[in-house]
Amino acid sequence: MKHVAHTFLTKPELRHKHHRHWHYIYKRRSYQPISWREIALGQIIALSGSLAAGLLLEVNKYSLSLFAGAFLLLPGVIDLAASITGAMCAKINHRLETSDQTWHIAEDSVAFALLLSLCSGLVVGLTGGAIGAIFFEAIFWQIAVLCIATMVGVGVVAYPAMALLTILIRKIGADPDNIVGPVETGFTDMLTVITVALLVRIFV
Repeated sequence: MKHVAHTFLTKPELRHKHHRHWHYIYKRRSYQPISWREIALGQIIALSGSLAAGLLLEVNKYSLSLFAGAFLLLPGVIDLAASITGAMCAKINHRLETSDQTWHIAEDSVAFALLLSLCSGLVVGLTGGAIGAIFFEAIFWQIAVLCIATMVGVGVVAYPAMALLTILIRKIGADPDNIVGPVETGFTDMLTVITVALLVRIFV
């Protein structure tokens, strides 16, 4: 009976503690400033990066056209690289809100993003290779290798760079959620086009 009474007495306390916990989190998140200057800066950088990626694609379109299946992979590879980078940066930012193990969090996040890039690049490469071989007379293994090499190559450069950028933006007191997303989008767009173009020159 004592145990039962103790259990019933502690349940309201646990519920009260639970509600205070979420109330605290809500207050903490609601007071974070939303800076239009940070958002505008990020969008300008993203637009510049996208325009630069388009220019690089225009410059290298002849080389890419010599590689059957390169244009087939580009949209998926660009979207994958940007999505994984954005998720990694958000993970780092929000984990740092509750922990001071900065470099440990960054290393874990970058390593997981690289593993995710390898796995997703393998899936997209095999799928794209099969489609290219069936419908475009492309060489299956070349498309698969191009996709995997692009995802890993972009990740090796982009993930550490964007992780470091996230940490630096937090250090100066700005909100990475306002800046890093657009920046990493433009950066990974350019880097992906450059990486694909370089690999195509090697394969052709």
